[in-house]
Amino acid sequence: MSEIQILSQIPFLELTIPAWQMAFYVLIITVCMLFERHRVALLTSYLFTLYWGFFLYFGDVISSFVAFPNTATLYILCGLLHLTLTLVAFLKEA
Repeated sequence: MSEIQILSQIPFLELTIPAWQMAFYVLIITVCMLFERHRVALLTSYLFTLYWGFFLYFGDVISSFVAFPNTATLYILCGLLHLTLTLVAFLKEA
């Protein structure tokens, strides 16, 4: 299969991110890298991607919460676990 055939099978998706959010993201990443705060830069990238992934699929996420109530509980527990692990990583000395 050629690359053109593979690319034609991928559905077209347009995601418009507001310029002020992108500028804010770039500013935070730049400052973190200049001050050698690599963990914070990686966390910022992860959270930015998570936020926009949730924003993009918001309707699907909410409908899955209605259809499967345990999904909402799992989503919240995973979010709390992520928050806890992030705080532990920040408080731990490098």
